[in-house]
Amino acid sequence: MEDKKIRKAMERRTQIEKILENDENGLRLLKGLTFSAWDYVNATVNFRAYISKLRDFDRCMDDSTEAMAAMDLNKRTAHEALISRLNSFNRYLFKEYPDSAPLGGIYSLEPPESIKDRHSVSEWAGHYVFGIENGSKIKFK
Repeated sequence: MEDKKIRKAMERRTQIEKILENDENGLRLLKGLTFSAWDYVNATVNFRAYISKLRDFDRCMDDSTEAMAAMDLNKRTAHEALISRLNSFNRYLFKEYPDSAPLGGIYSLEPPESIKDRHSVSEWAGHYVFGIENGSKIKFK
């Protein structure tokens, strides 16, 4: 993972937490977004691990089509939930804090318009979750 993007995601989260410091609803929305990001990253990791396991055992992909379809659906559903929560959170942030909300809201990738790209949202979620999980253990340059 790119340290700079992880650091930026964590800096943005800290900035947002300060803005929402006394806003119970905003903090609840941030928590929901964070859980959605975790769910998506978890579904992606599980899906990739399953595919890797199939290759390791030289199984025919056809033998596991149903399981793969279910995992793919889970990943897609988690991704849709993440995108929905991200957009909802940012709408709330911009509505309630128009003068202090950073460009892009909680979304920290450049350009901010890349929030409309599904792949970019996936990348952001990875940086965001990795930073939360490992932030205190990482020495940023």
